[in-house]
Amino acid sequence: MSEPQIGRALASGLHQAITELMPTRVEFYESWITPKRIREGQLGRARVTAVISFLREEAAYEAVMSKAGRYTTDWTLDTLSGTSRAILNRLPQPLRVRGVLRVANWVVREFHDEVRLEHRVHRGVAVVTVEGSLFCQVREPTERPMCRFYCAVIERCLEVFGLEGEAESSKCCAIGQPACELTVDTTGRETSNAP
Repeated sequence: MSEPQIGRALASGLHQAITELMPTRVEFYESWITPKRIREGQLGRARVTAVISFLREEAAYEAVMSKAGRYTTDWTLDTLSGTSRAILNRLPQPLRVRGVLRVANWVVREFHDEVRLEHRVHRGVAVVTVEGSLFCQVREPTERPMCRFYCAVIERCLEVFGLEGEAESSKCCAIGQPACELTVDTTGRETSNAP
């Protein structure tokens, strides 16, 4: 049985974020993810989880995850059809929020098909459950949530489709809770970022 593969956009996003924010550590992390391996699609789950495991110990973890989430989202959304974009952009804000959360689920499934985002929205506040989080599987509980990557994916998806929103981790498997859950406040006004 072969090892589950990780999408190129995620590996590229992690590599780019590490290169920009931790240039002195690039050589260390290239023991697992190199541009050549990324191009050739030779990145299994074990290599990427090794990188994530070491990143958790870095002071720049949150910043790297935020930047990697944004890059991964942008590169994945580049493959979304113009028709899908146009339809989403024409929806009224409450429906667009739900549509964008479905797009965020598609983004994370593109880089690892064992991950799912389930959501419920009530009065502009979404509760997103992350199933199968790649970032929150730890041997020992941590002191802080490790879901920043998924928060960044959701925030960037909202931004691309002209919506304001801030995502925060309200529960996390990494700190010993049974599931990862994000709270996303989308009650802010629409922005002019929609294409």
